[in-house]
Formats: sequence, structure tokens, C-alpha cells
Amino acid sequence: MQRARLDPNKILETAERLERRIRERFPDSGLSRVCRQLVELSAHAKQTCALIRQPNTLVRYASWGFVALMILASVAALILALVAGEDEGGLSWAEAIQVAEAGINDVLLLGAAGWFIASYEVRRKRGRIVHALHELRTLAHLIDVHQLSKTPGMIGQEETHTESSPQRILTRFQMGRYLDYCTEMLALNGKIAALYGDGFDDAEALQAITEVEELCIGLQQKVWQKMILLRGTGGLPIG
Repeated sequence: MQRARLDPNKILETAERLERRIRERFPDSGLSRVCRQLVELSAHAKQTCALIRQPNTLVRYASWGFVALMILASVAALILALVAGEDEGGLSWAEAIQVAEAGINDVLLLGAAGWFIASYEVRRKRGRIVHALHELRTLAHLIDVHQLSKTPGMIGQEETHTESSPQRILTRFQMGRYLDYCTEMLALNGKIAALYGDGFDDAEALQAITEVEELCIGLQQKVWQKMILLRGTGGLPIG
């Protein structure tokens, strides 16, 4: 049975369609430009995830080849030390202990070096994911910034505005659409983050992905509360 996967093509198509919807509803708006960034990050995720799922054979062969050379060099050094000791009439107990200690140290160093080199591919992929997630986290906050001044209770209250009040020119219908677009963008942002964990089983990367998803859900809840208020003040349009 084939395992269910998120389809990066579908996510990209959805992001592009959402960007068109926002641009048509709110031409030349800041939200449409933010959604354009969402489309770009979705396209980037599609390319990056394809690279992450593919094993980097060159890096793997180079890493294990280097580890093998280090092991051979250590074994050769140990053999030369033993041969030199035999030529001098054998090793004393003190010399044998020194050789043993040196061998143990070499084994420990080889183990540490081997782990570092062997994990290079995973760390490299993890670095790509963490960088991409940082961009998604920033975008989530940008979406939140755009909805901060959209307050349902201020519709029709122009007389209460001050000189420093944010400009509120949206009708109830427009605000409903605006807030709905914000929730859709946050949902897509979380889905793009989830793409990076599909096929890459790394605890640190998965934890970072979970944090971005939780951030998006938390910000969505803030917008949903406004949508509930908007529904209570005269109906929330759909479309």
C-alpha cells in the first residue's frame, strides 16, 4: 500500500490560486505581495524537498572513503610501532601500555571523526530545512501583522478615529474576505513546513517543523476570533 504524502505540486497550485484571488479582490495590496512570497516559498520547498529525498551518493562515498583512509592510516601506524619494537628486542610493559593507550585514543578519535563525517549529509540537509523554516516563520508573522489592524468592532465607527488610528476602509464583506485569506495563507504556510518533514526522519528538523505548524495554528486562532466577532456583527460573507 502506497504511503500517503503531501503533494508539493498541489500546494503550489493552491498558493498560486490564492495569490490570484487576493490580487483580484485587493489589487496592489500588501497582503497580495505577502502571498506572492508564499508562492515563492512553496516553489522553493518543492525543489528543496526533491533534493532532500534523494541520497547524495557523492557525499556518502567521499565520507566513508575518508573514514576508511583514517582507519588504514591508524592500523598502519600501529603495525609500524610494533615492528619497530620487535627490531629493538621487543616491547617492555611500559611501552606496550603506551602503544595500547595510543591505540585506544585512535579508536575513540576515529569513532568521533567517523560519526561527524558520516552525519555530514544529514546535517547538510537539516541546515537547508532550518533555513527554509526560518523564512516560513517570518512569513507567518508578516501575515499576522497585516491582520492586526482589521478590527470588526470598528466597522462604521469612523467618528471615533484619531489622527494616529490606522486607516480602515474595508466594508464588512471585504474584512471577512481579508481575514479569511489570512487564515488560508497561514494554513498553507503550515503545509509547506510539513512538506520538509515528509521523507526526512530527523528529530531536530521535525521539532522545528512542529514549532512552525503550531505558530501558524496559534495565529489562525487569533484571526478566527475576529471572524466570529464579524459574524456576530452582521454576518460573515463567504466566497
